[in-house]
Amino acid sequence: MRRAERGMTSLLGMMLLGVMLFAACGLLTLERQAAQEGRGYEAEVRLRLLAQSEAERAAVQLEAGGALAGLEMTRAGCTLLPERMTDDGCKVSVQAFPEDLRTPQNGKIIVTAHAMAPRGEDRVLPVRSELRVRARMRKGDDGYVWLGWMP
Repeated sequence: MRRAERGMTSLLGMMLLGVMLFAACGLLTLERQAAQEGRGYEAEVRLRLLAQSEAERAAVQLEAGGALAGLEMTRAGCTLLPERMTDDGCKVSVQAFPEDLRTPQNGKIIVTAHAMAPRGEDRVLPVRSELRVRARMRKGDDGYVWLGWMP
């Protein structure tokens, strides 16, 4: 092999290594993006489960005829649970509103859950950092009755 041919082989080898490095960086970027989307989805599901559990807890209290069962839902609504922070850094509040002003005995529970970034951590919040779930209730003779989830 001549001297010039050895230089061309080295140049082609370096170019091939550069293309492989570029492809590896692209795959690494895609992998990081997929992992971040997975964490965002997990946070959104946790937020939805938190909101649904708080709605069910309020519904059980109303169904049981406890202290909140005598609470009348006015046009402006009423607060069943003031805003509080959970252990994992989420704010949650529970409110009740009349479903229709013509039939005030039917009501809806609205739970708002909001994910907060922990202090001291540089964490990206998911796209849906605030989530609301709604449930229907009907006032019966001995308290409220659960009618199901609303869209």
